[in-house]
Amino acid sequence: MTAAKKIIDSLKLDLKSHTHKVDPTYLKLVEIFPLQQITSKTQHSLALKVVEKLITLLNAEVKAELGIETYLQTLSELVSDYEQKEYKSLNISGVDMLAYLMKLQGLTQTDLAKELGGQPIVSKILKGERELNLRQIKALSKRFKVTPDIFI
Repeated sequence: MTAAKKIIDSLKLDLKSHTHKVDPTYLKLVEIFPLQQITSKTQHSLALKVVEKLITLLNAEVKAELGIETYLQTLSELVSDYEQKEYKSLNISGVDMLAYLMKLQGLTQTDLAKELGGQPIVSKILKGERELNLRQIKALSKRFKVTPDIFI
């Protein structure tokens, strides 16, 4: 018996009383693009493509799937970890990230008026005349299905 098999069998026994259903969509996504540490620009680029497609899908869906949301959250964190290591000298502001996500999804200032408190406020934020507050960061995080950290 291999060491991996022993560990898996041991974990199955240890966690037997803690039944936890895993969403089949989540498992399929992991099968297509495994959730693991991103260590190269190629992996990073592929991960960004997956994130973009999932965000676009979730924004178009009326009812979001928990498996997709869970997968997207974890993949976004892996992307963020890689970017923090690779691009630590770059100082990307929350406003820059907001502008990038808007461009990526083809959104206008009016599209974010609800989350940010009106189109004039969106304009001021994008011009750097106003900072994002905690409520707005939470709303944007929910809207774009990303960790709030990217807007801080």
